[in-house]
Amino acid sequence: MLGLENLTTRLQGSLVTLEPLRAEHAEELWEAAQAPEIWTWLANLDERERFDRWFELTVEAAEAGREGPFTTRDAGSGEVIGSSRFLNVRPADLVVEIGWTWLNPRAWRSGANVEAKLLMMGHAFETLECVRVEFKTDARNERSRAALAALPARFEGILRNHMIVPDVGRRDSAYFSVIPGEWPAVRANLERRLGRGASAGGDGSGAAKEASHSANLALRHSSDPADLDQLEPLWNALQHHHVEVTPDLGPRTRERSDEEAWRIRRAKYEHWLEDPDAFFIVATVDGGPAGYAFVTVGMPYASWDAGERLADLETLSVLPEHRGAGIGTALIDAVWNRLAELGVADMQIVTTSTNAGAKRFYERHGFSHRLDVYYGKRPG
Repeated sequence: MLGLENLTTRLQGSLVTLEPLRAEHAEELWEAAQAPEIWTWLANLDERERFDRWFELTVEAAEAGREGPFTTRDAGSGEVIGSSRFLNVRPADLVVEIGWTWLNPRAWRSGANVEAKLLMMGHAFETLECVRVEFKTDARNERSRAALAALPARFEGILRNHMIVPDVGRRDSAYFSVIPGEWPAVRANLERRLGRGASAGGDGSGAAKEASHSANLALRHSSDPADLDQLEPLWNALQHHHVEVTPDLGPRTRERSDEEAWRIRRAKYEHWLEDPDAFFIVATVDGGPAGYAFVTVGMPYASWDAGERLADLETLSVLPEHRGAGIGTALIDAVWNRLAELGVADMQIVTTSTNAGAKRFYERHGFSHRLDVYYGKRPG
């Protein structure tokens, strides 16, 4: 049974220390809250009267066992850099939500948020024995949604007109969750991003690069043909990868230049975008294109249970230097988010038979092998 008396305890990491929030933390938290960019999607706490009321309610909720708030400290300097908490605690169901998370900008892109999530989820699953950890964020907050998708947490849908947030207004809330069977993979991913996984380089530089990529990741949705030009280098990178893994896509297949291959693909994209449900999502890192997904929606190919409409992931491409940073996962989850808004529950993907990495990636994300596609040339 979930023990409310153990909801919070000191959680020590190498980057951050999470301490159960106490009354004596008030002044340090107030100082950490003095940056307006923290509060774009949250009720503003950089006004003293509002902060004091928030702190008072937080302490009351902790004392009553309704919530488990933490004060987040930089593990090196000991400075308070923010806060997070367990909320919406449901002891009978063994469920908690992780939320009300904020950090001073000096801790952004430092790995602090990644390690805090690792510590809190580890406590929830391994000590409190939770069967579900949930997250919610403003449906418009693409940065937060991408970060949750990169955990990876499972996107579950959007609650419309879910709440009114002071200073933000009425919002729809996007819900995500992780359950025990998914936790080992999530934990391994977070550890890898922090440089602690088995695949990390000896100096941790690869994992540091990955954490930086995730922290600087942004996603942009579009259905405007005028935005297609930014996809050209991403498409060309995918074509080069296809040549590496499948050098002969069919008998007598001639090579094409990058320019010709992109011209053909761009024409397809323009044609597909005539359908109002078609869309593409571009992932950028530090403002530069890093990957994209292009999706069309049509009738299902076969008669099995696939709903009345079926999405096709026509392209998923991530630049080689950004692979392994969670960008592909963020794109897949962003696609599912958009399909949920369109009322589409099923998606299919075609990949070359020799692209073992792509097949493993899609299988990890819940796709299964259904069809074999044969390719041929007309004789003569």
